[in-house]
Amino acid sequence: ALVSLTTMTRMVESDRTQIGTLKALGYSKWNIAMRYILYALFATLIGSLIGMILGQKIFPNIIIGAYKMMYQTLPDVIVPLNSFYSITSCFLAIATILVATIFACYKELQEVPAGLMRPVAPKVGKRVLLERIPFIWNRLSFISKVTVRNLFRYKKRFFMTIFGIGGCMALIIVGFGVRDSIYSIVDKQYGGIMDYDLSISIKEGKKPEKIIAGEDSILGSLNTWQASIDARTKEDTIEAYMIVPEEKNKLEDYIHLHNRRTKETYELSSKGVIISEKLATLLNVNIGDTIVIQQEEKEDQTVLIEGITENYLYHYVYMAPELYENLYGEQEDWNQILVKTKEHSSEQQNELSEQILKKNGVNSVTKVTESKNSIDRMMNSMDIVVVVLVISAGALAFIVLYNLNNINISERKRELATIKVLGFYDMETAEYVYRENVLLTIFGVLLGLGLGVILHHYVIITAELDMMMLGRDIRPMSFVYGALLTGVFSMFVNFVLYYKLKKIDMVESLKSVE
Repeated sequence: ALVSLTTMTRMVESDRTQIGTLKALGYSKWNIAMRYILYALFATLIGSLIGMILGQKIFPNIIIGAYKMMYQTLPDVIVPLNSFYSITSCFLAIATILVATIFACYKELQEVPAGLMRPVAPKVGKRVLLERIPFIWNRLSFISKVTVRNLFRYKKRFFMTIFGIGGCMALIIVGFGVRDSIYSIVDKQYGGIMDYDLSISIKEGKKPEKIIAGEDSILGSLNTWQASIDARTKEDTIEAYMIVPEEKNKLEDYIHLHNRRTKETYELSSKGVIISEKLATLLNVNIGDTIVIQQEEKEDQTVLIEGITENYLYHYVYMAPELYENLYGEQEDWNQILVKTKEHSSEQQNELSEQILKKNGVNSVTKVTESKNSIDRMMNSMDIVVVVLVISAGALAFIVLYNLNNINISERKRELATIKVLGFYDMETAEYVYRENVLLTIFGVLLGLGLGVILHHYVIITAELDMMMLGRDIRPMSFVYGALLTGVFSMFVNFVLYYKLKKIDMVESLKSVE
């Protein structure tokens, strides 16, 4: 809407003489306004059709293609044109643009024909806030003072440019932030939380000690009982895994239980359980609340939540062995062994896994490095999402900056011609305009930092699957990349417009009033 308002305002102002002539010939305000309304209407319809194709066909297929690389079993997804979304978006676009067009026409159409046939008077320069701070203002050079005054002379363009660049910066941060959020879960889950090398699943009734006996490459092990359960409240039921360690004091050496925000570490007790963060979110529970644990062939048990631990993949409920025995009357046989190895090379872990698999009573051996590498390969496909967002951000930046700078140059052609007559070279004339663009880019980048963080949080919360929690942090380098790319887009626009500045005809521009 802001781009359209600026563009249509400039178009109407440049046609003042024609509008005045038409009014003098007896055309009504409505007939004159229809020329601009129809122009905006047809342009919006064409743009809406292109947007529908991009938004409902091209972009979804790109993103679905990325997900197919992650989930090989994902069937073919058909993306039909949603009539409700299409009609609603077209209506909103047309209504917004037409309102902006009518607003742009209204002021000019109120004038009498004689006034319209004269060129519009240039905006009067006003004292800016910075002038009231002598300590700063008196230390600025003449060119810097001119730049500051010009910035605040065209307030509509000032805010339009800042919001446009801010939106560009926000989109880039979202793109890199989504990548950070996806890639961070692997390192955090395997290494930061699950700090073991192998998980050995054993058959019912088998002794864990006999499975790992004689294996010198094992540094330490922890026997656990793990089973699939349903964790539920009155409103929701979520499938999760329950883990009961044989020695609760050793659990911290293999699985780190801590709060994501405060980093407070948790220990299992006989009073309650510790659940993963995403499970708590889905069940809408907090510390001090209760949930019901439902197992096959067992009575439902209500347990207190003593802690909510950081976790990114799947849902877990951690319970102390004494609490399990108090609730169910007996302790189950240990069916999972968490193992730490002395050596972390893939070859030695593969060799150890093969030796253990040969033993009687072993169901499977899961290597953490393999799980990590598998998820890493799947996550690589999501880079296409970053590319789409960065390209979209670049298009936004180019459209906004080019449009506004083109209008800026057109409106100030006499001013720029004057400084060229006074002896400014082409590059000096360009720098006269570029200084304003650089400052507006900096302001836009600062605004985009805040907008990007807010938008990233919204996108991450919306895009999460129930089975996982994406990372919430954005790496500092992503902000640097966002600022650099936004600066590159801005410099590219300046480069394109340089030749327009170079071609300003001093004589023609200065005699244009007559």
